[in-house]
Amino acid sequence: MMPRWNDGSTWNSGALWGPAAPASPLIPNPKRNKRTMKRQPYYPKLMPQQPEWHHNFASKLPGYATALGLDTAEVNAAVADNLLLAYALGDWITNVRNFAPSCTSALEDLTGGNGSEPFAFPAYAAPTPPALPSGITEVAPGALDRTFLLVKEIKGKKAYNETMGLDLRVVEEEDAAEHPRPEFALKTEAGDGCHCVKVRFKKFGHYAVAVYSKRGSGGWELLGIDSSSPYEDDRPLLVAGQPEIREYKLRFWDAGEENGDWTDVASITVSL
Repeated sequence: MMPRWNDGSTWNSGALWGPAAPASPLIPNPKRNKRTMKRQPYYPKLMPQQPEWHHNFASKLPGYATALGLDTAEVNAAVADNLLLAYALGDWITNVRNFAPSCTSALEDLTGGNGSEPFAFPAYAAPTPPALPSGITEVAPGALDRTFLLVKEIKGKKAYNETMGLDLRVVEEEDAAEHPRPEFALKTEAGDGCHCVKVRFKKFGHYAVAVYSKRGSGGWELLGIDSSSPYEDDRPLLVAGQPEIREYKLRFWDAGEENGDWTDVASITVSL
C-alpha cells in the first residue's frame, strides 16, 4: 500500500504560554488558528537540501539507538518516516513536476488538437518508493513533525552529546552576529471588516517578543507576547470606514520580562 502525504500536522504553534510571571501578562494572538509544528533551525530551509538530510538521519540513527536507549520499534518507525520524506521531497516531487508539462500538452491536444488517433491521457509512472524497515508497510501523516519531536527527545537524553548531534545534523549553526533587538516587517491582509496587520518578526533565539502598537491619539499599548511569527493584529478600525495609521515597535521577552533594545518604529495604513 502506498503511503499518504498531506500537511495535516497537529501540533499547536499558537498563543504563547511561557514561564509563570504574574507581573508580565501573556496576551494570546486570537488569529492564530492553524495548528502546525514550527520548522527547526537545524533543518534545511531549501527543499533540494532536505532529502539528503533525511537520508543522513535515517542511516545514522540506528547506530545511536543503544546509547540513547531507543527501542527497535521506535528507531524503525523513525527510519521509515525519514526514508519516505527523502523520497517524497526528492525523487517523487521532482518526477511529478517533470510530468506536469506532458499533462498540459495532453489538455491542449484534447481541446484543440487534430488527427485521427483516439485521445489518451499520458500515463504517469511514479519512481520506486524506498524499502522500509522490516514489518513497516506504510507511514502515517505527520512524519516531519514526529522527526522533530524525536530529535527533541534525543537531545534530552543523558547520553546525548555534540558529536552525536553533528553526525545526525541536528545541531544548528551558531549565529555569531549580535542582535540587541528583534527585526520585523509589516503587511496588511484582508480580514472581516478591515485589514489585519501581520507582524513578521525574527527573535534570534530569544523566547518571545513583546509587540506594542500606537494609533490615533492613544499611547503605546502592549498587543501581545508572541513566540511564533507572525503576530496578527486584527483590531477593528477606531472609526468604521476611516483609514488609520498604526505604528509598531518590538523588544525581546524572556523569563517573564521584556529586555533588550526597542526596535525602530514602523508604521502602516489600515483601511477597509
